[in-house]
Parts: sequence; C-alpha cells; structure tokens
Amino acid sequence: KHSENLKLKNGDFELMDNKTIIFCGGGTGGHYYPLMAIKNELGKKIRSENFHYIGSKYGIESIKIDAENINNLLIPIKGFSRSFSLHAIGRNFMLIFQLFFGLIRVGYFFIKNRPSLVIATGGYASFLPLQIAKIFRVPYFLHEQNSFPGIVTRVFSSSAKKVFLGFENTKKYLKNTKTLFTGNPIYSHNHKDMSISIDVNKRTILILGGSQGSVVLNKLISECIDQKLLDDVNILWIVGLNNYDKHKHYNSESIKVLSFVDNMPYLYNLCDLVVSRSGAMTISEILKFEKPSILVPFRFSAEDHQVFNARYLEENFAALLIQEKDISTSLLSEKINEICKNDRVYSSMKENIEKMNKPDSVNVITNNIMEYLHAF
Repeated sequence: KHSENLKLKNGDFELMDNKTIIFCGGGTGGHYYPLMAIKNELGKKIRSENFHYIGSKYGIESIKIDAENINNLLIPIKGFSRSFSLHAIGRNFMLIFQLFFGLIRVGYFFIKNRPSLVIATGGYASFLPLQIAKIFRVPYFLHEQNSFPGIVTRVFSSSAKKVFLGFENTKKYLKNTKTLFTGNPIYSHNHKDMSISIDVNKRTILILGGSQGSVVLNKLISECIDQKLLDDVNILWIVGLNNYDKHKHYNSESIKVLSFVDNMPYLYNLCDLVVSRSGAMTISEILKFEKPSILVPFRFSAEDHQVFNARYLEENFAALLIQEKDISTSLLSEKINEICKNDRVYSSMKENIEKMNKPDSVNVITNNIMEYLHAF
C-alpha cells in the first residue's frame, strides 16, 4: 500500500513511491508563479524527476519554464478574446482548431506520463489538461488566485479534490465545492542586492503598475510631480522597462525612477504606502508586507477581477479603492497626502491590514496535497 511507503522525516511526509504530478497553469505571471511556488515546495518532499508541466506557447511560461528544469509541454493556445473586433473574431475561430489539436497532444502527454495527480492554477493554459484529467479520471487540485474565480475554476471546481483560495471571500462564488482559504503562495528566488537612499523624515510611497508598468499610473504620478503635489513624500516609482526613458528625468533626491526591480521585498520594506493596480499577486504581497495601499484596478482585467481583489482589502479598511474612471491627478495626490500626513488615518489602515488573516500559503497547500497522496 502507498501508506507503507511513507517515512516521517523532519515533521514532513516524504513520499517514497513514484508519484507523477502534472502541473498546469500560466499565460500570465499571476497564474504561473504561484504554481511554481507550489512545485518547488513539493519538490522538497517528492522526487521532482516525476514532475511535468503543461502550459501555453504564448504565455509567460514560454520564456520562464526552462529555468525550472522540468519536463514540459507548451501548446499553441491563446485565451478567448472578449472583444468584438474582426481580429478577435478571427482569433476565436482559430481557437476551435487550437483546442482540438491541443486536446490530442495533451491526451498523449497524459498517456505517456500516467499522472497520479494534476495541480492547476487556472488561466487558459490549464483548461485542456483539466479536461483530459476529467476524461481519464485523474484527481486534481485547483488554486484560485483572485477574489472572483476565473472561468476555469468555475468550470472544474465541483470535481476538484479541493480548491485552494487566495482570498477568503471567494468561497461564496463556488457552491458545492470543497474549498480552503490558503492565500496566494509567493514565488521566492534569489534577489539582487540593492540600496536606495531616501529622506527618513518623509513617508515613502511605492508606485506599482504591474510587470509592464501602468501608463495610467505613470501619467498621473508625472502630473502630480510636475504640479508639485507630492513634495512631502519620497517616491519609489517602477515605471516599466518600456517607459523608463520617458520618465528617468524625474530622478532626484526624493524620487527614484526604476524600470524593473528584481528585489521587491527590499522596496516593500522601505515604503509606507503602496499605490498600485490590484492583481492577485500584488494584493498578496501587500498583505504579506502589511502595507496600507491605494488601489486603482485595471479596468480591462478579465471579468473585473482586479476590482474584486481591491474590494477585499477595502472592506477590511486596509486600502482605498479608486476606480480608473474616477481617478484624477488632484484626487490621487489628495488621498496620498491625506494618508501620509495624517497619523491617525495611516495607523488605522496599518493596524487593519496587520489584523487580516494571512496563512502560510505554500505550506498549507503542499501539506494538504501530501496528506491526500498519503491516503491515496
């Protein structure tokens, strides 16, 4: 029996049997990085030679997966386009053929590798592997990063062994599903050392616009600086690789313009307030580092999930949510100064985020998976 092939080592179950696991999920970093965090932690307990990965040829995984040293299959599939342009209609028509041929390739991959378990983090890249898992009756776990669950999670959640939730309030959208609030696992890697000199007598704001930077936030912050509306704070401003040349002239003693940062923990520890989009992983980092925030959800995010994510912090009085349609230079600067200059407001937001439930995500998830494999 499988249970006879387990040893207790350093408080963890070390699986001695050869369990084959297929990991799937990607397209964007929000789906890909939590999956890699789970994979790396499980790799400490299970032979990682038996790990396999399925993703999209067009997602972030296409340039990242080789560094993970895992057998992988990248299929030429893109997500469903929600726009009504001729280009989108043509792309969605091609999706029918991509799904058909992709299903055959993924099915063969399953037959060849005979997985014991599938672990998926959503996104269009995990649709076909989960469909094949259901056909072949391979058990699977899901992890949903966003406050409002995506299409893949909603479609496959009822048959999952368990759905791990990045946000506590997501369970109300998933009826007849075994759920567990775990938070979002944060992918850790070696960080490059960095050092930034700032005025310690001023509060420091960190401006984030996602991995590419945000044109909207960049424009607002540059206007705030031009109008001298943020002279009383330090600004750590990640503008994005493609936007650096346009904004680098703002560099000064109190303003640090950055193209891309590998060492985000350093910046989070340095700042007092975060002004950001509200992608799931950004919210998770804000929670981890317990920072008050002003959140401006990306208005074109799938199914408005960034608004749902931001509301999670706002409802706990740990963040201020400003819709993109409502934001202006004067409103943003007013709110930044109100939080940074008013100790009562700042302290209240800080205390509220510190009180929020923040599980040890990656360990809770992997321990649940190991318990299942132990009983399997």
